[in-house]
Amino acid sequence: MTQPARTGPCEWQPNTAHCKGWDTIDPAAQAAATDLATEILWALSGRRYGLCLSTVRPCRRGTYDGWLRQEPWLTLPYGSLAVTWCGCVGYGGCGCAPPTAAEVSLPGPVHDVTEVVVDGEVLPAEAYVVQDRRWLVRVDGGSWPWTQDLTVGDDQPGAWAVTYRRGVQVPPGGQIAAGQYACEVAKAMTNDSTCRLPRRVQSVVRQGVQASFVDPAQLAKDGITGLPEVDQWLRVANPHRLPRDSVVWSPDLDRGRRRTS
Repeated sequence: MTQPARTGPCEWQPNTAHCKGWDTIDPAAQAAATDLATEILWALSGRRYGLCLSTVRPCRRGTYDGWLRQEPWLTLPYGSLAVTWCGCVGYGGCGCAPPTAAEVSLPGPVHDVTEVVVDGEVLPAEAYVVQDRRWLVRVDGGSWPWTQDLTVGDDQPGAWAVTYRRGVQVPPGGQIAAGQYACEVAKAMTNDSTCRLPRRVQSVVRQGVQASFVDPAQLAKDGITGLPEVDQWLRVANPHRLPRDSVVWSPDLDRGRRRTS
C-alpha cells in the first residue's frame, strides 16, 4: 500500500480562547483566517502534525506480499545467506511468516482505528490492536482476509476496510499558537488596527523618532511569523526548520514492538 499524499493540515483545531474580539469577527473571515493560519503553521512545523481520517482497503498483490515478510535463501560458495525484510533469520524466532495473516501494515503513523468492517460486519474493537503505529494485529485468534473484492462497496460481502486516523496529534501548544496566528490573520483581513502582524515597512521617522520593522519576507525565509508566542512554539516543534519529518531505518535497530492504541 502506498501512503496517501498530504497536501494540507488535518484536524488542527486552533484554540482562539485568548483572542480578544474573535467572536465579533465575521464567520467567513474566521474560517479563511483559520485555514490560512493552520496551513502555514503546518508547513513551518515540518508537515507532521494533524490527524487525517482515512479508509483503506488492504489487498494482497501476490504470494510474497509485503506483510507476509517472506525470507528467501541464497546459496553462496561458502554457505548460505538469508535475505530478510523483518530483521531476523528463519521463520521461528520473531514470526516472519505467521501461519495466518494476523497482521496487516497500514500507511502510518496510525493514531487510532475507528472502525474495521469485514464482509459487511463491524469487528469489535477488542479484536485488534495497533502496534508501532503501523501494524493492525488481530488478538482474538482470528486472521485478516487473504483476498477481497475491490469491485464492491466497503460494507459489502467479500470486502473489508479499515477506517483510522493517520498522523500526529497537534499538541496543546500548537493549538494555542494556531489560534493566536489565526486571530491576527483575521484582524489583518478585516483591517483591524490592533493587528500585530508585521508590515513591509522597514523604517519610519516621525517627530525625530526612528522605528524599524522586520520585513515579513525575511520572516518567511527564516521560517517564523513575527508573533513571539507563535515563533517560540515553532522553535520548539521544529528547531532545525525541517520541511518534513526525517526517516531513519537500519536492520540493526531493535524490532521490538509496543502497543500504540
